[in-house]
Amino acid sequence: MKNKYFILPAILLIAGSLLTGCDNNREKTTEDASESIEQANQNLKDTQAQYEREWKQFKSDVELEISTNEKRIDEFKKKMETMSEKFKAKYENKVLTLEQKNIGLKKKLNNYKYEGKHNWEEFKQEFDNDLDSLANAINDVFTDKDNQ
Repeated sequence: MKNKYFILPAILLIAGSLLTGCDNNREKTTEDASESIEQANQNLKDTQAQYEREWKQFKSDVELEISTNEKRIDEFKKKMETMSEKFKAKYENKVLTLEQKNIGLKKKLNNYKYEGKHNWEEFKQEFDNDLDSLANAINDVFTDKDNQ
């Protein structure tokens, strides 16, 4: 009979301990989740700030290169004015094509909208390739032996 009275309080004590322990775990889990969310938000802000810095630097560098291309094209146009008709006929279309490509790159840069890191990396690589090919084409026109 004494065991009956002893077993019921023991069961109640164990059940109470379990319920209290589960409640503590729930609070700890909630705190951990809150910390994880705060950390994720901070990481997002850091990533966004890094992108902004990278974008501004890239845009500044590219605008400088585009401006340099414009100046070189304008110089070549002035040089063409003093040259023979044969020379003008040969290079006029090339210069206009280069000018249009330069304008197209400027528009592409100004119209770009960030759509994730992968797309940004693709855009940057493609844009750099386009800019390099344009610079090479401009250099080819300027260094052509026939334009002397």
